[in-house]
Amino acid sequence: MPHSINLTNVSYSASSVAFPGQKESGDLYIVKELPEKVLIGVVDGMGHGHEAALAAKVAIDTVKENSELSIIELIKLSHEELKPTRGAVLALASINYIDETISWVSIGNVEGMLLRSDQDIKPSYESIFMCPGVLGYRLTQINASIVPISKGDLLIFSTDGIRNDYVLRIAADANFTVNQSSRIAEQSKVDLSNESFVGYEEQNKLTVGDYDRELSIFHKGVMNASPYKITKYIANRFTKGSDDALVLAVKYLGKK
Repeated sequence: MPHSINLTNVSYSASSVAFPGQKESGDLYIVKELPEKVLIGVVDGMGHGHEAALAAKVAIDTVKENSELSIIELIKLSHEELKPTRGAVLALASINYIDETISWVSIGNVEGMLLRSDQDIKPSYESIFMCPGVLGYRLTQINASIVPISKGDLLIFSTDGIRNDYVLRIAADANFTVNQSSRIAEQSKVDLSNESFVGYEEQNKLTVGDYDRELSIFHKGVMNASPYKITKYIANRFTKGSDDALVLAVKYLGKK
């Protein structure tokens, strides 16, 4: 996807990388806008290669063809349709334009985060509720959550081919501007110095200057960056390289 796609009420972009040596990715997404809502889904077919891609496509087609249903109904229907396949994990979200709420849930390990554009709202970011299970194989109780969403809020979804330490990195940057880029770099080292992140820094010999150059893609802060720049940054920096990988960013533009 060369740039952000603008729909009526959302702007979005996705970056996808297939498992090395494979022509197809088992990680797919859907963003479908309806008159009163937009439906967002990210699917990870189990494993990788052609069979994983087939399973993911079944899930995407099921969601697309039944988009008028609630996310819980879509998950149950997808579970049935995926039984002949190797299965998939799935995150689904539905933004209701009428009351400006988002309903969302993840079955399996697809990550999801909601970043607030208004930093006076606490918490400033929320994570999707992740239920255990694999659609087509084992489905446990579905616990979807409903939270308010406002103009400028940002949703980011990623499959397990993306290292999930980007969540704290992006959340931290959302609180700062380009005039504080050096402070962001230091804050990242102090507050986000978990084992996996520090290990990655040491391996790649990242410096404060590297952080400043990376953060320059956000210009006036991550919340003012385009979905394309956000997905490009995450895919370039946090892709594992040992599995299919996909990251999707969706910015809510507000009521029209």
